[in-house]
Amino acid sequence: MQLENAPKGWKVNSTKKVYSNYLLELYEDLLDLNGKEKIYLRGVRKHYSTVVPFVSKDEILVIESYRHLVDSTQIEVPSGYIDEGESPKQAAIRELKEETGYSAKDVISIGDYTLDYTMFEQKGNLFVAYGLDKEQEQSLGIMEKIDVKIMNIMEIKQLLFEGKILNAASIVALYRALDYHHQRI
Repeated sequence: MQLENAPKGWKVNSTKKVYSNYLLELYEDLLDLNGKEKIYLRGVRKHYSTVVPFVSKDEILVIESYRHLVDSTQIEVPSGYIDEGESPKQAAIRELKEETGYSAKDVISIGDYTLDYTMFEQKGNLFVAYGLDKEQEQSLGIMEKIDVKIMNIMEIKQLLFEGKILNAASIVALYRALDYHHQRI
């Protein structure tokens, strides 16, 4: 790994993969920081796409998803990992269909972000969807228990302001999508 923008005197002496599975790889980098050694642990996670589906100018299709890690049901928007050979937009379209059963006539990229660049390499891709059509039943994985719900934008804003939407990908996507949507209408 070559550092191009690091402070003068910083370099990577070696990199060792210490763990790997389908979703995550962990590495130990041995850094030389002006003559002082430092072991730096970093993870590389699969990139993902998150989509905010607008039902109307005032409503958003959300999901209520049971999350094992926090043992609770959370309000989110459709999101998931990008499969091999799939573009971020294709992943957003697939996740919308799998998690809600809906397709969209128009899926628009509104940017990307990183969740945590202090320890993890991972990009979240953000999309909005318009022109929704119920196309099929949900196609959920074994760890997915998802109910679909339509919520008013004002309700969603209130939940965001009160800190009641906890999923970071959904929070970032909703704020960015609401700003995009407001400028569009």
